[in-house]
Amino acid sequence: MGPAGRVPCLFGATVMRHSWRQDVFRDSIGDMQDSILAVDADGTRLNVLDRGSGRPVILGHGYLFDHSMYDALAQNLERDHRVVRIDWRAHGASEMPRSSWDMKDQGEDYARTMDALEIDRAVVIGQSMGGMAALHLAIHRPHRLAGLVLIDTSANSEAFGARLKYAGLVLGVRLFGMRQWILNQAAATAFGPTFRAAHPDVVESWTNRWKRLDPDWVARTVSVPVARPSVIDQLATITAPTLVLYGDEDRTTPRRESRRLAETIPNARLEVLPKTGHMSPIEQPDMVGKLVRAFLEEIDW
Repeated sequence: MGPAGRVPCLFGATVMRHSWRQDVFRDSIGDMQDSILAVDADGTRLNVLDRGSGRPVILGHGYLFDHSMYDALAQNLERDHRVVRIDWRAHGASEMPRSSWDMKDQGEDYARTMDALEIDRAVVIGQSMGGMAALHLAIHRPHRLAGLVLIDTSANSEAFGARLKYAGLVLGVRLFGMRQWILNQAAATAFGPTFRAAHPDVVESWTNRWKRLDPDWVARTVSVPVARPSVIDQLATITAPTLVLYGDEDRTTPRRESRRLAETIPNARLEVLPKTGHMSPIEQPDMVGKLVRAFLEEIDW
């Protein structure tokens, strides 16, 4: 532990515990300051939470979210696993890079985090954008994976119609800011109708964070998932045992993409979550936790 108010950076520098990039995700940290570390990613500081002990599991979140979307799953797994949660570049308490970055860079951020924490192999769990980055790791650094969990994600490039939708979103944010109609559209894309009806308070807690986002932030970050290349032709090279989870109310990722993952990755299986939208770890934490735990017990570490 460094001087009061600081934690050691794993590359020799120090970082203030509360010197966040912005206030949008401040509430996500809660009472976990003692487990926060800083990892260097090509000169950009990543916020990383490292808790628990045992075999390592690394969690990568989706776009517009941060490590706290995994609070329930992390609490479940930390009882007997070392659980590492990453805030992606420009998300959560991580820094905004000075230059552009892409999905390949984000996939390498898994490896950088593992190197910094001296983790040789781990099970990587990625939701949406986090799953896209995990696919890069599985394809290019297969020796680093003991297992792979892909949640509501895709190996395909973004469809043309979806690209137009996101372009319209960016234009709308630039012209009008984070207006309520934009927030409502984002919430309907992220959460399934069953969850939105049953838990409007949770949905509102996320939209309240999003409404404070800067339009330039949205314009710079949305290209990472939207402009990703297809890796479909490389799926058959993945050697890690793989669990694919898909919510049947997901409006963001077509079901065919989850089926493609399960059918093309050699040692993969698909589990469909009923009455669940795109944010399965938030919407169905008990079900996701049960499936992930069963998968972890099957793996030959």
